Amino acid sequence: MADIAKVAARVEALRRDSQERDARHQTVFDARAQKIDNIAPGSMPDAWPRPITANILDTTARQLAENLAPLPSLNCAPGVVTSERQKKFVAKRTKIAYSYIIDSGLKRQMPTGCDWYLTYGAMPIVVEPDFQAGRPRLRIDNPMKHYAQFDLGGKVISYTKVWRESARRLASKFPEHADQILGKDQPFGRQVTGDTELEVVKYCDKDDYVLYMPERKNLVLMNVPNRFGKVPVVIARKPTWDDQDRGQFDDVVWPMLARNRVAMLGLQATQQTVRAPLAIPTDVQKIPFGDDAVIRTNSPEKIRRVGTDLPQTAWAQDQLLAAEVMKGTRTPASATGDVDASIITGRGVDALNGGYDIQVATGQLIIGDALERALELCFEMDEKYWPDARKSISGVINGTPFEEFYTPAKDIKGNYRVSVSYGFASGMNPNQALIFLLQLRGDQLVSRDFVQRQLPMDVDVAQLQAEVDKEQTTDALKQGVFALLSSIGIMAQQGMDPTMLLTNAAKLIDLREKMPMHEAILTAFSPEPQPEPSTSAAGAPPGTPASGEGGAGVPYGINPSTGMPGGIAPGQAQMGPGGKPDVMSLLAGLTSSGRPMASASVKRSVPA
Repeated sequence: MADIAKVAARVEALRRDSQERDARHQTVFDARAQKIDNIAPGSMPDAWPRPITANILDTTARQLAENLAPLPSLNCAPGVVTSERQKKFVAKRTKIAYSYIIDSGLKRQMPTGCDWYLTYGAMPIVVEPDFQAGRPRLRIDNPMKHYAQFDLGGKVISYTKVWRESARRLASKFPEHADQILGKDQPFGRQVTGDTELEVVKYCDKDDYVLYMPERKNLVLMNVPNRFGKVPVVIARKPTWDDQDRGQFDDVVWPMLARNRVAMLGLQATQQTVRAPLAIPTDVQKIPFGDDAVIRTNSPEKIRRVGTDLPQTAWAQDQLLAAEVMKGTRTPASATGDVDASIITGRGVDALNGGYDIQVATGQLIIGDALERALELCFEMDEKYWPDARKSISGVINGTPFEEFYTPAKDIKGNYRVSVSYGFASGMNPNQALIFLLQLRGDQLVSRDFVQRQLPMDVDVAQLQAEVDKEQTTDALKQGVFALLSSIGIMAQQGMDPTMLLTNAAKLIDLREKMPMHEAILTAFSPEPQPEPSTSAAGAPPGTPASGEGGAGVPYGINPSTGMPGGIAPGQAQMGPGGKPDVMSLLAGLTSSGRPMASASVKRSVPA
């Protein structure tokens, strides 16, 4: 069991080192929550307790998070896979990895997690064992007041999370410590109500999980050994120039507040101008008020409100602050649709969006790396905690549903490697990505499979290609049938009977309503079953009926299936005995002087 005194001392040291970071996080939180008095007390008038300008931090964070939130594609292939057995093994591990994401509900967590990543500069992904379901679970933790220690390889060696929770909820979760949580064991003055929020600390390293309350003399609520042997936490951290987590909007809070201050002063000046006193000439003795009031004076042009017009520098200052906020958030006006297409060309819009797309691509790179490491921890935890359990998984991969059974010790076998990819066109919008991929494909720089895997949509590449192949083959079959039907006229001119072909075509139309095209073609054009050939007498030529087997109305020596004399194969009825050529064929060759070249040959052709 962990020594709570040593754990508390380590946690306090981590919190002291992160005081500056925690202060920045709290400032950004208050700015997004519109709690301006916590940042600049007294800056808001009583009549307007909230800012009158748009909360650019909140809108920008939400927009960027929505672009980062879509999940990447997964692949568990360790390298080039050739054999069918390896392909099946890789396919099953890929389905297992997808099941971790699906069962954890990571898709619905990603928008909030990406928002935290942008706002606070970090996104902790915690892998927790669900012993009731017998599976690992992925959970994105709030990075506010989290404290992590890393080794030289960037792996987390300790993770601490601090939060505040009401005493009533804590007492219900830990009834064995209810009296100590509520302070009933303390003097009356130290007791708290159920709504009082108390600080809770959760600490984890490779040896122990510890949950304790510093405000209750380090009361230990939970202390269990870590059977996993390592800290199951992966943190996606924004690029930073020092050792502190820095969010996207740490330096934008004050320009945003300054712009709101300028807007408030403009509103105040407008109000003072409208309610300014009335200046009148000296000959006016009475000032009537109300609708259609009449002021009698010899100098009506001198009647006016005493006011001060807003200086032009105020408008310039507002535009300057707006531009500074845009630069600080790295969000161009075109990203929100605030662009005049008649002034800015398409090339200019692409240039403005360039920095925005780079942010998305960089975020996907870092978050994808964190997801890889988190899924590897899921594989390892699954095999270590439930090695021999047979589990059922189901879900949808790229639009295709699946259902599978697996056993961790058999189907994982220590292979935890996972590859995460956001696609070749990471950071581009879907239209740009599609055009770019089509251009590469048109010049034969990439394969069709590569383009399909990079499409900005969820597709099962193998299933998609199979459907394309089926459609192309079906089209080729139809073209073959059409070509065959178009040759009916030529067949009739040559004395052939096209009745059978027309019958098959009509049958094909009827069958197409009941079955797919390829099955209808196979059924319609299948040859009729041939009758079993009769056993010929010993020594008789093929096709000659045995002695005494001439049927009724069939002359002796005539093959009833062909109507030809026995021993004559189809196609040889017009030839001489034994298939000898006729005289016409013998005289078909002539020399240069016109003399015939008579020759003879024997060719026996008997159908199988």
